[in-house]
Amino acid sequence: MSENEKVLPIKNVEKGHVMTVGNTPTASVRIAGDPDDKNINRYELESTRRALRLIKGNLGYDRLHALVSEQIAEGNALFRDHVKRSDGKQATGIITLEATGLTAANFSAWMNRAFAREDVLIAAHPEHYLIMSGPNGPHIVETLGDHVVGFYMGSWDKSEVPAGGTDSIDKRHSVLTLDDDGTVFGSISTMFSEAGGGMTVELSVTLPATSAPDAIDQHLQHFSVEFRNWMLLAAAEIREGSLTVDGQQN
Repeated sequence: MSENEKVLPIKNVEKGHVMTVGNTPTASVRIAGDPDDKNINRYELESTRRALRLIKGNLGYDRLHALVSEQIAEGNALFRDHVKRSDGKQATGIITLEATGLTAANFSAWMNRAFAREDVLIAAHPEHYLIMSGPNGPHIVETLGDHVVGFYMGSWDKSEVPAGGTDSIDKRHSVLTLDDDGTVFGSISTMFSEAGGGMTVELSVTLPATSAPDAIDQHLQHFSVEFRNWMLLAAAEIREGSLTVDGQQN
């Protein structure tokens, strides 16, 4: 890591789904017989995914892009300003996910093919407004911090290690450039490692220092959502036989 780069500690804070006024709980809701409201949360999540899939699918690329074009312009301008004000200084945040029932080797192979499946890419996170695969990497419109940003994710610089050779199976790094003027404003890195009964995924994002900690924290949360969805889908497709363990579709 360079002298202009710092790693931000990330704290995981889990809040209950209880309305409060001051320090006094005032209301909570659950299905009769359930210990908490997790089932209601799950139903809401499933409904939200269906609604977003329908809306995004019906709008299509051009209308979705037009819908958020004003927000993209504002977000891109903000990150250009972050690059200037940071004067080369950057901040990096890291989050690690643990998974069972899926190996790093299998997930790596699945991901190689997933980046050509736009339906899989855009469905992984509610704030994936657009993801279009291309020869030099995906064109992405998503939220960074509190702003919608359009950018290109450059082709992965890969360092793949055969299974069994080391704990680290797959390391990748990609540079991020704004989609309107090509300004380099950050990068992301991934590392997939084998673990007992499953795998670990280390995900990092590097952005201009003045955008930290808010944009860093938000993108680590973003990582946790999209990679959990991808890992669960990969495991399901392999288990159901629609995809072989080497990532090939049946």
